[in-house]
Amino acid sequence: MRPLLITVGSRGDVQQFLALARGLLAAGHQPVLAAPRRFAPLAAGSGVEFAPLNDEMLAMQDAVAGQGARAAITAARSVRPMLRRLLDDQAALAARPADAVVYHPKSLGGPYIAEKLGVPAIAGLLIPLYIPTSAFPSPILPARLPALFNRASWRVAAAIEAPYRGTVRTWRAEALGLHDGFLPMAELVKAGSVLHAWSPHLLPPPEDWPAPAHPIGFWTMPADDTWTPPERLARFLDEGEPPVYVGFGSSTTGDPEALTATALEGVRLAGRRAVLATGWGALQPGAVADDVLVIKEAPHDWLLPRVAVAVHHGGVGTVAAALRAGVPQVVRPFLGDQPFWAARLHRLGVAPAPLRGRLTAPRLAAAIEDAAALAPTARTLADHVTAEDGVATAVARIAECVESRS
Repeated sequence: MRPLLITVGSRGDVQQFLALARGLLAAGHQPVLAAPRRFAPLAAGSGVEFAPLNDEMLAMQDAVAGQGARAAITAARSVRPMLRRLLDDQAALAARPADAVVYHPKSLGGPYIAEKLGVPAIAGLLIPLYIPTSAFPSPILPARLPALFNRASWRVAAAIEAPYRGTVRTWRAEALGLHDGFLPMAELVKAGSVLHAWSPHLLPPPEDWPAPAHPIGFWTMPADDTWTPPERLARFLDEGEPPVYVGFGSSTTGDPEALTATALEGVRLAGRRAVLATGWGALQPGAVADDVLVIKEAPHDWLLPRVAVAVHHGGVGTVAAALRAGVPQVVRPFLGDQPFWAARLHRLGVAPAPLRGRLTAPRLAAAIEDAAALAPTARTLADHVTAEDGVATAVARIAECVESRS
């Protein structure tokens, strides 16, 4: 097969699609991964062909992060021309031969590229977004509602996409020559094939979902046996008890210095050492004590099994890595689906209650101690999650879609 994979978003969105591409390559197929150009180094050396996409919108998000509502509103005025350039890069992909298109809905163009090519369009969903259920509300719902409104809450995904629908419709006609039969993304996902790429042990399928929508397991990158930790990191881990990992990815409160100070004071009050990952600017430490090591990042599959507790933002990529590592978690959710996953981890018994609202050092210290007591449950759940192979299942499902179409 020659599958075309299209994803847009953060590293978490891209890395799981890269894991799928590597699985397809290992199975003897010829995948192409199209993703924002800033992630070309992530794919380098994997053997997967990489097609760079415009990443102006990511750069804009980086620029306005923490700058307040006025900066966000000003930046929003330039979104449509940026989106059109991103979509035009995707239109160029239609010149490539492909047997199927696996797309992240954030791409906005994926299913229409498949339509142009006349091949199956398969939505690769890293979180539940479009298949409604009465069992729980949409994970991206910004407010809690009575359970009576669970099914209705799933319309929020379509509402988020709606402001860009006119741009997508115009692009579909002008760039792809598809003038008739436009359907919005939400309808295309619900009517087409879906791969739900999370562990059923984290979130099992609700009873009102059809079998093809059942989750198949995380798309996990194979361990990098060539990665060697920096000497200072290896030495720090060897010099004492397993530390607490603290990392919030790209999430931020607008005051990364204050967030960092609170996090480190919470770890200190808990009587623990810490490895603090600055990531993409969420944490900005000044001078730190000897029992704190500051790094930019390290592979989660290497680092997390070596820590006592993982304190993070609740992004599903970090959730997956911590589950596989068998480490208890403390989640301070910021936005989007993060509160949803934080609540799920608490319900599963691998994390204390989410740290919503204002984070204080005493609250964080108490949560770290509560989490440490959950280590046996975390290790047991890890045995189940690591036994899954979401990538292999996805590869088989993609092959079935292609064969049924031929």
